[in-house]
Amino acid sequence: MKFPKIIFMVAFSFLVLSCAGCQDGATRGGTSGTATTASNKILVGSFNLQIFGVTKAGKPDVMTIIAQIIRHYDVVAVQEIRDAGGTSIDVLKTAVNSTGVSYEYEIGPRLGRTSSKEQYAYFYNTATIEASQGAYTFNEGSVDTFERQPFIAHFKAKGGVFDFTLVDIHTKPEDATAEISFLPNVIFEARAHTVEADVICLGDFNADGSYFNETSYTSIFPANTYAWLIGNGQDTTEAASSNTYDRIVTYLTSDEDFDGNAGVYRYDQTLNLGSVTPDQVSDHYPVYAEFWVGKDTD
Repeated sequence: MKFPKIIFMVAFSFLVLSCAGCQDGATRGGTSGTATTASNKILVGSFNLQIFGVTKAGKPDVMTIIAQIIRHYDVVAVQEIRDAGGTSIDVLKTAVNSTGVSYEYEIGPRLGRTSSKEQYAYFYNTATIEASQGAYTFNEGSVDTFERQPFIAHFKAKGGVFDFTLVDIHTKPEDATAEISFLPNVIFEARAHTVEADVICLGDFNADGSYFNETSYTSIFPANTYAWLIGNGQDTTEAASSNTYDRIVTYLTSDEDFDGNAGVYRYDQTLNLGSVTPDQVSDHYPVYAEFWVGKDTD
């Protein structure tokens, strides 16, 4: 694959404004929660599972909902796995695949400066997505900017030409501004490491409230290089207050692949939760973006 030059597009400003106005709440999937992406598109997402460990994994009704959410996506980055024993991730995989689908995962190491450590992971549908390179954790050397260094993996849409690199991040809230400001460096490294132009950075950025001045994102991710797909007006939290903590940022080369559909997946409005309340699932709602599988030219 040739490593392309940065493309500057006049139409990009219209794209960003359109994304900023995306409605909260996807209508994909139906009550089963299984992704119903058209064969010519894939759905990419991110979900903070909120303290996902043996306690949450031991609640079958909650796990059923989480599994439905995972199946909503072709590939989804997850954050906040907290399980020193490493068993909960396989409990989740079993729940996801209980309907006969086949999802696999890539999982990173336990990270954090304190005894409270977390892992990142990617779940992907093997019918639609191929993990085409090994995943790795960003090496920041002695800089020590990140509490939890981003987890990076390369994927390819089956039956199409769209291949892409995902960068999964969960910033430390108190250091969100510094960590978010360093993400372009991570994206640049990921492009070089995976020899892939299309990089999608996604996760719990904590990019709002007292942690981050969301109006400053254009100085970090200028519009001639990046697309900020989850607009500042969207609420990605389960709490009564409105904050856009969770984000998806793409390198501009992905503009040809993005179909303009991105937002917050309000699963509580589309799935039958039964006796489960959203706060039992997570304090975050997942975010998503949809991409064409056959328009990639890089």
